Amino acid sequence: MNSHIIPAFYLERFALPSDRGPRNPGRVWVYQKGQEPDQRATSVQGKQNGYFAYVRPDGAEEESFETVLAQRENECNKVLEPARSPLYDWPRNSEEKLAFYAGLLFRRATQQRTFNEKNWRSTIDDIRQAANDPEYLRKTAADLRVKRDIPITEDMLRTSITNWIDEAANPKFARNSFLSDMMGLAEHAAETLLKKRPWRILRPPDGMEFVTSDNPVVSFVPLGNGVLHPGDGFGQDRADVLFPLAADACLLMGSAWNVPAHLDKAMLDAVNNVIVDICDRYVYSETYSDETRQRVDQYGGSSRYGENAFRLLGIKVPLAREFLRTHFGLDD
Repeated sequence: MNSHIIPAFYLERFALPSDRGPRNPGRVWVYQKGQEPDQRATSVQGKQNGYFAYVRPDGAEEESFETVLAQRENECNKVLEPARSPLYDWPRNSEEKLAFYAGLLFRRATQQRTFNEKNWRSTIDDIRQAANDPEYLRKTAADLRVKRDIPITEDMLRTSITNWIDEAANPKFARNSFLSDMMGLAEHAAETLLKKRPWRILRPPDGMEFVTSDNPVVSFVPLGNGVLHPGDGFGQDRADVLFPLAADACLLMGSAWNVPAHLDKAMLDAVNNVIVDICDRYVYSETYSDETRQRVDQYGGSSRYGENAFRLLGIKVPLAREFLRTHFGLDD
């Protein structure tokens, strides 16, 4: 099944209406580094075969998750469209739905999937090293016997870890992990976004527009001089969150960046620049912009999760082997 990584309904907010009538998909300008921009139908852009498919133990793909996503998206779509209007009165639960939608778009993006797969490989590598560390095996096996009353030898522990590695190294495990965690992480992101106040709808200068990308929800830290840098995560007070709702409206969550609701060109450029910087492959706009094309060619995708964006500086992330001991209650 072809899955929309970025929902077509969302892309319609950045598309020109079809000249064949309102029931037909609109057309959005698509920019990709090193390639000429072109105009594509929202129904075909951002599709990837089996992106939301679980891999069953027998190797077959299970695509029922696509239906679950579609149901949740439809609930949010009722808020996404009117939220761009200055007359929208934000009825009960509308903010919760929009926050969940933002969290879902953030978690399902291809940059997040790549980041998840990288972390999965790192976990496997660390566990593999643990399986070949005699001291770790000796101490962990002894602690399991004494503290957890589990009759296990070092050889049995090594075999158990090795068997897990043999299974976990299969790419399907990383994919399934990404999908199984998506909804829970989206809910967690939504809870955090609801606390980032105030929420403001930003407007571009007359005749200009916001762009969006295949990674449309962006956390950033204002560095001064109009520069916005992808930040430390949604939970950091110094980081605000941008969510372009349409070509003429962008939701700003947080208080770190003090700007008026109606942006000037420099402020609009700052918003569009940070969206371009942390895209994965694609940037989208309603009308063609040579300025956007140049920006994508020069800086598109220059910020990557876990490399130079969303890094928890100063915080020591535990190794997988340390987490494994904590999981069994073997903290030193």
